[in-house]
Amino acid sequence: MDYSEKDLPVVLKETEIVTLSDGTKIRYEENGGARDLMIGDEWTPRATLFPGNDCAFDCGGGSYRAVGLDEGMQVEKV
Repeated sequence: MDYSEKDLPVVLKETEIVTLSDGTKIRYEENGGARDLMIGDEWTPRATLFPGNDCAFDCGGGSYRAVGLDEGMQVEKV
């Protein structure tokens, strides 16, 4: 399933994507129990999050936070 910025906060599963208002896509890939945060066309993770860890980032003119969860990765606007 794909989400838009208006759906935030949202908990993504590995195959899901959230598209910000400027078209930037946010997704994650599983990595041995961690979640690799991928932003836009990046193929190198912006951050690697284990459940309970979070990462703040600026993207597309806004501020966001990603949180590693057991069930996926939450993305929210801050």
